[in-house]
Amino acid sequence: MKIAIMTQPLGHNYGGIMQAFALQKVLRTLGHDVVTIDYIDNNPGFLYKQIRFGYRLLMKLRGRRKVPIDFEKHFEYFMAGNHKFIRDNIFQTETLSTETELKLNFYRNRYELVIVGSDQVWRPKYSLNIYNYYLDFLENCDKVKRISYAASFGVSEWEYNKKDTAKCAELAKKFDAISVREQSGVDLCSKYLGVDSVCLLDPTLLLDKEEYLALLGDKCKGESEGVFTYFLDKTEEKINLAKVIASRLNTETFSCQSRLGLGDLISSDMEDYKIPAVEDWLSSFASASYIVTDSFHGCLFSIINKKPFLVIANLQRGVSRFESILGKLGLLDQIIYDFDSVDLDFKIKNKINWFHVDDIIMQERSRAYKFFKDNIN
Repeated sequence: MKIAIMTQPLGHNYGGIMQAFALQKVLRTLGHDVVTIDYIDNNPGFLYKQIRFGYRLLMKLRGRRKVPIDFEKHFEYFMAGNHKFIRDNIFQTETLSTETELKLNFYRNRYELVIVGSDQVWRPKYSLNIYNYYLDFLENCDKVKRISYAASFGVSEWEYNKKDTAKCAELAKKFDAISVREQSGVDLCSKYLGVDSVCLLDPTLLLDKEEYLALLGDKCKGESEGVFTYFLDKTEEKINLAKVIASRLNTETFSCQSRLGLGDLISSDMEDYKIPAVEDWLSSFASASYIVTDSFHGCLFSIINKKPFLVIANLQRGVSRFESILGKLGLLDQIIYDFDSVDLDFKIKNKINWFHVDDIIMQERSRAYKFFKDNIN
């Protein structure tokens, strides 16, 4: 079957890249012709660019902005390693930057099925045109089958306004099948969209560790004794916690991230923003002796690599994602909610029963493959 995948733009986020890779890999293994839609519908208009230029120039003159005014022109350099991984491992369309181009791509390619997912495709703050991720541009294409796989709202609270709720509920009812990534998503679909759904594994958990190691080539390191840290929202408190854990394990911490995030405008040295390649990131999980993270996919790749780990609850980005998968796998003890009251010795010494975890993952994989079999002809 000819399948198109609608997910968020791929580039700087490792988790987003790996879920796209994994979903496409699974579908291709099942014998389908699959392509991921490279859609970036956020090209600002001329007036917006002029206002933005003026604001940035003002901040520069006041000494509150160190990065260049045309900072975006450097993004390709920052993400060169990730973009190479995407080109080598993920089949994508040409970049589509308007809804008109998106519609034309679908018209020309005659896809038989569209899959929306995975990742936080149904979270309004991350998907600027949320209707597109409910496939509003296919309103006159009733022959195209529509499903979602492990689509995520990101949080357990409903973030849509009244207008968006009504429109998305109308569009969701046109889907042939809906699966979400968190159990809370099942409740949100029922309560606000008026549709039934099932909770299925994030695509990254559908592949074995060896399938990721095969991507590394000569970047596969040996086992280290370090505590690997991967923080999306880096704070001194998180860094210090990881150092305490490393000290108690008689080792050191290490990371695989740019020194500064793209939202940090405090350096004029562009090397501070260069993002390590996907292969380096994957290799860090494989070589770590312990992992501390606040990232959902950081959590999943700790599990995939069967490494002892702790997850720091990321309240700003949503905790329900962590609680859903860790609860399902019997790993809720691996979450830290409060730095002040955590029993760190218990957390560190707590042994994970990987046989039990593997049994549950295999059961959940069977459910996922049944979902594909039932809904992809």
